[in-house]
Amino acid sequence: MATMYETIMNLPLFKGLSHEQVSSFLEKTHIKFSKYSDREKIISAGERVKEIKCLISGQMRLSYNLGNDNCFRLTELRRNHEVLGADRLFGMDTTYGFDAYAVGNVSTMEFSKEQYQNLLNAGSIYLINYLNFLSYGAQVRFNIFSDYPKGGVAVNCARLIRTYCSRNSENITFYFNHQDFAQFCDMDPDSFNREIAYLESSGIIRQIPGGISIVSEERLLEGL
Repeated sequence: MATMYETIMNLPLFKGLSHEQVSSFLEKTHIKFSKYSDREKIISAGERVKEIKCLISGQMRLSYNLGNDNCFRLTELRRNHEVLGADRLFGMDTTYGFDAYAVGNVSTMEFSKEQYQNLLNAGSIYLINYLNFLSYGAQVRFNIFSDYPKGGVAVNCARLIRTYCSRNSENITFYFNHQDFAQFCDMDPDSFNREIAYLESSGIIRQIPGGISIVSEERLLEGL
């Protein structure tokens, strides 16, 4: 089992810290540890981001409501060593854009925005890690249209996954009404259904009640 030092050092905002720096962080920062049981709601969409929440053990399912009138939904599974809320601490929108639920038993570590600001002022390594964290998200969103220039089901799914999901996401699922998602993809129903059938026969997706599950995220993101 990983020690608390190893757990913290594996979080993206704390990469490269020494044991001494982790000790200083633990001594100077008021940290709240929380535990959640299976299916318990951890985060609500629209809730104000007042702290950084770190998933230190277990799994969370994140759910994003998308499209006009929230006509479809994207879900992903995230495991430990994920950081939630850091990209919404500052800026015009400082609310969570997803709901998060525990999958099995989950433990989190939280500390406030004010305390994190103190860390950013305390040493360059915190600032560099934070800038790298933000830059990755910004660059991914910039590249999704150049990486996937054409339309269709696969392209739109790839764009949404690259925009919303973590690099380490698993078990990605889309829930939708076929007519609504076809309209979102700017496709007629027949073309939409043909591509869904092709992606399933190719082993890239699997149709499930009310949507599709991504079987081969790698092939989908690589443009098939």
